[in-house]
Amino acid sequence: MTDSQLIAFIDALPKAEHHLHLDGSPNWHTMHATDPDRFPEPPPSWDADFRFVNFEAFEGYIRAYAVPWLTSAERFAHTAHEVLETRAKENVRYAEVSFAALAVERSGIDIQETAKAIQDAFPANMETRLYIGMHHKAFETDHDGYLHQILDCDEINGIDLHGPEEFPLRPWIKQFWADAKNAGKLIKAHASELTGPTGVREAIEDLGVTKIQHGVQAALDPAVVKFAADANASFDVCPVSNVKLKAVPSMEEHPIMKLEAAGVTCTINSDDPLIFGNDLRDDYKIVADVLGATPAQLAQFAKNSFTTADWDQENIEAACKDIEAVLSEHTAD
Repeated sequence: MTDSQLIAFIDALPKAEHHLHLDGSPNWHTMHATDPDRFPEPPPSWDADFRFVNFEAFEGYIRAYAVPWLTSAERFAHTAHEVLETRAKENVRYAEVSFAALAVERSGIDIQETAKAIQDAFPANMETRLYIGMHHKAFETDHDGYLHQILDCDEINGIDLHGPEEFPLRPWIKQFWADAKNAGKLIKAHASELTGPTGVREAIEDLGVTKIQHGVQAALDPAVVKFAADANASFDVCPVSNVKLKAVPSMEEHPIMKLEAAGVTCTINSDDPLIFGNDLRDDYKIVADVLGATPAQLAQFAKNSFTTADWDQENIEAACKDIEAVLSEHTAD
């Protein structure tokens, strides 16, 4: 298959995106056009060979590029609209996006106002879920007040655990995840991105989470992989991000294919496109180019992105049927 044929096949596949941070998704071209002096060039991390020395360096890029831009609820909304319009062109039908609670607190923007603005900006022809990302550390001011705001905000569909991973989990996190679930919120957590396998086990056991963001370092312990598979956990994996953040030693050693084969349902996602310089197709393509994923395997990852979605069964089945049609058409050529 030629490169252009592979891209055309990936773009034709109906897909869902489960791991997309609005704080890492502002459109650099919009930023540059609006403020060329502050944003004269794209981040150096767009280079394919770029590697972050550590997570703190990655956070430095967020502070340098995203924080100065995301200064209002309107900017968050515009970011959501632009990135999901891009995903719509990649045939994404369902998306879960998050915005970071700590960043909103530090900027002085109202959480509920921001959530409503983001929801209002979502494309009408795409099913969406909005998560708020909670840092392992507590809010810096009025911690309990913010937690109550989040639980009371109808525009926030779910909560996610963001930031540098710290295990064992703090008691307030365990309590809040239980409270959020009881309040009808969706729950997920970042785990085992950079700190080894233990995070996946803790997220499942202590938070009741089966939707893991990244999870790739669980592959270092076969017992944790089996535990995750037995718990019917899914891993929302971001291959380009995993390589640039050195969550995996190299793309050649990325465990997504092995995790899927071991019974852990994996999806392919983009993470922070402003920082990593990727679109969703790039993450699918690198799995094919480097790991040798076949069209049928890419189609299975696309199916996984729907079968793990918080969507009605009728739409999930319709998307999977359309994926089969795209695969059949491709293999018939």
